[in-house]
Amino acid sequence: MTMASAFVINPEYTKEQTAMELTSYLMHKHYCENDVEAIIELMDRQIHWFGAGEEEYAQGKDTVAAIFRQFTGKVPKCTISEEEYQVLEMEPGNCLCTGRMWIQTDPTTGVYLRVHQRVTMGFRWVEGKPRCYHIHISNPYVEMVSGDVGFPTAVARQTHEYMEEQIAAQKRQIAAQTAELSSIYNTIPCGIVRLRKTGEDYRLLTCNRALKEMLGDGNGDMDQADWKDGILEEVVEEGLCGLLESIRCLKKPGDSSSMDYKVRRHDGEVIDLNTNNLLVSEDEKGQIIQRIIFDISDRVALEEALKRTSYVDSLTGLYNQNRFYQEADKYQNRTPLQLGIAYFDVNGLKEWNDRMGHKAGDQLLRRIGLFLERYFPKKSYRIGGDEFMVLDESLGEQEFRRAVEQFCELAKEEGINISAGISWRSCGCSIKEQMEEADRRMYQEKARFYSRAENNRRKR
Repeated sequence: MTMASAFVINPEYTKEQTAMELTSYLMHKHYCENDVEAIIELMDRQIHWFGAGEEEYAQGKDTVAAIFRQFTGKVPKCTISEEEYQVLEMEPGNCLCTGRMWIQTDPTTGVYLRVHQRVTMGFRWVEGKPRCYHIHISNPYVEMVSGDVGFPTAVARQTHEYMEEQIAAQKRQIAAQTAELSSIYNTIPCGIVRLRKTGEDYRLLTCNRALKEMLGDGNGDMDQADWKDGILEEVVEEGLCGLLESIRCLKKPGDSSSMDYKVRRHDGEVIDLNTNNLLVSEDEKGQIIQRIIFDISDRVALEEALKRTSYVDSLTGLYNQNRFYQEADKYQNRTPLQLGIAYFDVNGLKEWNDRMGHKAGDQLLRRIGLFLERYFPKKSYRIGGDEFMVLDESLGEQEFRRAVEQFCELAKEEGINISAGISWRSCGCSIKEQMEEADRRMYQEKARFYSRAENNRRKR
């Protein structure tokens, strides 16, 4: 999506000050706004560019501009902080600016990354105007790898994996704490229960206040309750058998088990718990079993949020580009009996944004997401700023084409004009060929739309 932008020179600034302002301006345009055209506008004809990736190097404005245009829509929104710049005037009208700053992704993007970026930019004044002839982006360590385009996506995925590892580490930590919490009850926030098992009968020895509060037992009924099978909580049915087995599998002192499950509190709220069960000791009176219970509702919510942000576009609620390519890869190993692909592009979104504002543009994209979900539930993907794709194996050709037609008609009724390209096959399905076919037909339709619009404009 092309954005209108221009750098305004402060006439009171020296060339050194202007070079620093330009460097900051270009960094913000790339990472914060993804405004590629504003960057290209300031390029010198003889520009040399070195990106952060191992293979990112090019020279000449036409070549570098073509590369930068590939970055459109692929750089997650970021924020920049702690900028530091220094300038050396190489000769009159020729300045070299070096700097460093922290760049971090906006949390709303669903990508989690923070890097310490270093930059060197050269500027020369041509006919009184500064032009950038050198850009060198680097990091203190290798972050971009082969296959990354314009942004260290692989590192972002690694960051996501790191967060999942931290969740797994939290589980291990909970298990490790079991041995240390043998006799501590009311001074810690987790629930602790000790039971005596004689034969197949369980009798409550003690339970702490934290467990009562966790389950909403304000009246203290838990002390008089029947702990049949070692369980009191109202376990949600699908977890009951597993929880019973996790207690019954304790046969000798030192045996332990752990399980996540859901329970319904006394007030009706369903929460997520983790139980660590330990057979502490055994004598002539029976076995002592200890259960340490943690409320893991926040952790479960975080896991679900991580999963959602990995595959769902935060603006439209459709699947995102990551999920699309994951699904597309599956077709490399299998050939479906039939496959319909539709490629959609919104006509005039830039003009809509310019006229109505970006908030209105976002609302338009959300409506498109709702319409797509109506006709292609769980089969629609937002793969770019104003580009959408559908992968469908269930509909026959006529049904599929009719659904695409109905979607476009509904969008048009709402004042949204969509260019669509369709590829449907019942044999010889090829995800690559069909994507290219749908893409080509969509752009043909888009060209016809703008041609008609131009003819109408001339007639007026």
